[in-house]
Amino acid sequence: MSDSKVLVGLQDKQRFWLKLEGDVRVPWCVSLETYCEAVIQQPGIKSVCVDLLATDNLDSTTLGVLAKVAIYTSSHCDEKAILLCHDENILRLVRSMGFESVFDIRNSFAAEVLDFDELPLLACTEADMKDAVINAHKTLMDMTEDNRASFGSLVSALENEIDKG
Repeated sequence: MSDSKVLVGLQDKQRFWLKLEGDVRVPWCVSLETYCEAVIQQPGIKSVCVDLLATDNLDSTTLGVLAKVAIYTSSHCDEKAILLCHDENILRLVRSMGFESVFDIRNSFAAEVLDFDELPLLACTEADMKDAVINAHKTLMDMTEDNRASFGSLVSALENEIDKG
């Protein structure tokens, strides 16, 4: 995972920042989801900003986890989560996944310079990873019919594999 990094920060003790850098893929998903849910439910957190300005690529599992973060934000915070992105390819991707329904998508955001901490990559089992992949894709499937068609067979295959194991 040397070509990717996940950074976290807190602005004014109220806005949680999640900054993804490089090519962020499946191995980050358990860490991302676990950490974000713990932070977002803390008293005083009023908003969440996901910064993709230095992101080169996201896989579908990471997209599903980010959608879950946005949905979780909607149920715990005062504002819709903000997604910062200016890369046309990533913008096209997140819009095609239906992210405009769960994120306020912007290409910039005025914020003070923050000190970010690097999120550690949690060790997890293969079963944990499969659960993360399945749940992330189910979240995407719930967002649009196109997503349901795109990811339905993947989810079914992984669930059948778990049932047999």
